[in-house]
Amino acid sequence: MTPRRPAALIVEDDDATRSALAELLVGHGCQVVEAADGQAALELLAKSDPTCVILLDWLMPRMNGEDFLARRAASPTLSGIPVIVMSATHDPARDPRIQGFMAKPFKVCDLERLLQEVCAVRCSPAQRAQGQCGRSVQPSDDASP
Repeated sequence: MTPRRPAALIVEDDDATRSALAELLVGHGCQVVEAADGQAALELLAKSDPTCVILLDWLMPRMNGEDFLARRAASPTLSGIPVIVMSATHDPARDPRIQGFMAKPFKVCDLERLLQEVCAVRCSPAQRAQGQCGRSVQPSDDASP
């Protein structure tokens, strides 16, 4: 049986940013699922395979990052999935519901490092053994956004 690729959910309302992030992660061997807002993300999570990490924009229509985190925290199934918040306007500081923060705009190499750290720490040994976590991205020398 071939191990499944690590899965990342990108929750971002800006089409160009979401596409660029998806292209980056697919290029690193990740399976990527995309949602334009928190509500769409919850709908995808309800019917998709387990996700290793969620990249979450803060300001979005319908359901923003704050509301998504509240719904995620209330769900035993979703509350264990690591979340990295990405925002140009909000720094959630020491919010225990998130495992990482990236201020927009950010460098690709910084995102790669943070993803590697979050997945290595937060994913279970069983997930890593099945190839679902911990190898989601390998830092590169690319310092461009």
